[in-house]
Amino acid sequence: MAAAAVKLRLEEPSRILFAHSPLGAFVFTLIALGFTWGCWRFVPAEEGIVRWIFVGFCLLFVLAGVFGIFWRYELDIDLGRRRIRIRRGFWPSPQTSDHGLDEADGVWLTMDYRSSGSKSKRKVPWWFVSLKFPGEKKGTRIFVTRNETEGFAKWEHYAERLRLDAVDATGDEPQRRSWEALDEKLVSSEREDRPVRAPTPPAGTVIRTRSNRGWKEVLLPAPGFNGGLVFLVLFGGAFTALGITALLAVLGVIDMQVQGSEVAMAIVPPVFVLVGLGVIWLGIIDSYKETIIGVVSGELFIERLAFGRRSGRRAIPLADIESVSVAGDVRSRHRTGVNVDIGGVRLGKKKYRDREDEIVVRADQKILRFGSSLPEEDRTWLADACHYAVVEGRFP
Repeated sequence: MAAAAVKLRLEEPSRILFAHSPLGAFVFTLIALGFTWGCWRFVPAEEGIVRWIFVGFCLLFVLAGVFGIFWRYELDIDLGRRRIRIRRGFWPSPQTSDHGLDEADGVWLTMDYRSSGSKSKRKVPWWFVSLKFPGEKKGTRIFVTRNETEGFAKWEHYAERLRLDAVDATGDEPQRRSWEALDEKLVSSEREDRPVRAPTPPAGTVIRTRSNRGWKEVLLPAPGFNGGLVFLVLFGGAFTALGITALLAVLGVIDMQVQGSEVAMAIVPPVFVLVGLGVIWLGIIDSYKETIIGVVSGELFIERLAFGRRSGRRAIPLADIESVSVAGDVRSRHRTGVNVDIGGVRLGKKKYRDREDEIVVRADQKILRFGSSLPEEDRTWLADACHYAVVEGRFP
């Protein structure tokens, strides 16, 4: 989990107030007090030091909760005077400092992975919007979300409201933009004097192009069988094998005792077979699905193509697209590797996978990501080709 240091309390045309909420700390303190009472009430007095250890451990959490209740942290922003008052410290006398809003280093957007809390120990991406002053490492987090589109929308919103530079630090290097240019689209009158050259495909590219009803489409190769699809097919195979075995036992082909009503034995085995074959078929289809990227009716669209059938259409109007770039993916990260226990000694090490670059087409309300499996040269060309397609209305 992740949380903002302060949360929005008031937003008016001339004033924005962010403040720390003690409510969470209050609830935490009540729960800790409950555990403390439980340890004192139910751990026998005869246990002596053990009872005091449990009670003392719980009191540490009570103390932490009390600190949270009395902690004060506020950002009071006067947009008219371009001043920000920061109050930070413990009630009743937190320290107060006053700064010019233009002294800030900008509104920063960062992304980090945090544990999902599940048994798989996977990590999921979180987006953080922060107000940062020079000399601060992370700044003050004013908004936190698991939704990428929402994170970018809030980042742009606060940068425009505060009239500060917007710094995108979700990639390898921070990208700074003026707040006035945040809503600038790739297709706009301000960009008409910036010619876009048609990129040349790299030699040996795995990307194909074709004409479809008068417009050109780009086709990315099917992924083939990867680890996930192999697992899916094996899972479906296990269901199918179990269903066939039960069906043969019911028909008396193999000598195996099967218990259950006649109705259940007539329904369950065929259902298992059908479910298993369906899962296998889905895995096979997915391994053959190509990705189609095209421009038609004023939209950049992405579809999946398998055995002549299109599915999963996603599209963004060309007039809404703000950027086309190559950036790291934001998929959940799972631990990979093998651990082997030999005589109680664990050998090997599991680690989280690295981020893979992919093409990102971004608009205010929608984000398209694709191309993570492409070679680097092909991915760079496709990003340039998509940029060209957005500006010119067609692929080169």
